[in-house]
Amino acid sequence: MRNRKVKIFALVLAGCLSLSGLTGCGGGIKMTTDDTSSKSDSGLMGSAKKEAEKSDESEADSADEEDKISDDMIGRYVSQGYENPSFGFAIALPDTYTLEKRTNLELNADTIEASNADSTYDWIRSLIALGSATVFEAEDEDTYIELNIQNAAALDGATVWDEEKTIAENSVTTEEDIKEAVGEDAQITEFQNNVEEITFLGEKHYAAQYTFKNYDVSYYGVTVFLVNEQDSQYMLAVNIIGVDLNVVDQADQFFSVYTE
Repeated sequence: MRNRKVKIFALVLAGCLSLSGLTGCGGGIKMTTDDTSSKSDSGLMGSAKKEAEKSDESEADSADEEDKISDDMIGRYVSQGYENPSFGFAIALPDTYTLEKRTNLELNADTIEASNADSTYDWIRSLIALGSATVFEAEDEDTYIELNIQNAAALDGATVWDEEKTIAENSVTTEEDIKEAVGEDAQITEFQNNVEEITFLGEKHYAAQYTFKNYDVSYYGVTVFLVNEQDSQYMLAVNIIGVDLNVVDQADQFFSVYTE
C-alpha cells in the first residue's frame, strides 16, 4: 500500500507540473472570482477539510539569467529540513520524514551534502533558466512535500508573475489533470477542487486545493503560491499531497519564518 501511495504522490505532482506552463495544474482559469472563497487561520485545506510576454534572448542573456538566481533563492538542505532566505521560510520535519536527494550528480555524497553541492546549484540554476526546478522534496509514509521554483520569463514570456490569486485560479488541479497524471488504470472518484485565501507563514496567500479518491484511498492536495518579493519573475510553489486530511491541513506547522 505504501508503494502505491508514494507512486501516486510522485505521479500527481510530476504530471501536474508538466501539464502546464503555470505552476500547479491546469492551463486556463478553472475558478472564477465568485468561486474563490476567503479563509482565516484554520489550516491549509480550507473547505476541503470542512467537506471531508516573450522577447528573443541571446546566449549572453541566458547566461545572465542563470547568474541572477542565487543560492539563497534555491535554498539549502539542513538536517531534517530546508532553509530559503530569499523566500523567507524554513522547514523543520519530524524524524518520520525522509529527505529526497535533489540530484544524482553527487552519487557518493549523503543527501544534504549532495543537495548543497556547487554542482547541484549550477544544475538547478540551469533548469530554472529553462522554466522550473524542484528544489526540495521530502516524504513520510502518508505525505509528500515538494517545493518548485518557476521562472515567469521562461514559462509565460512575462517579466513578472501575476498576483498569487491569479496564479492559483489559473493553476488549480482539475480531475482531467489527475487522470492524465496517474494514468489509465486510475479509478478517480469524488473529485473536488477550489481556491482559497489562507494564512501561511503569518501572511495571506492563495492556495489551490483538491481532493479525490483513487480506488478506496482518499488523497488531499494543496499548493501554496509564493511570489518572490525581491524579484517577482520567480515564484515558488509549496506542494503537499497526502492521504491524511488532518496532516495535510496542518502541514504549515513544519514551516516557519526564516531567521539567520
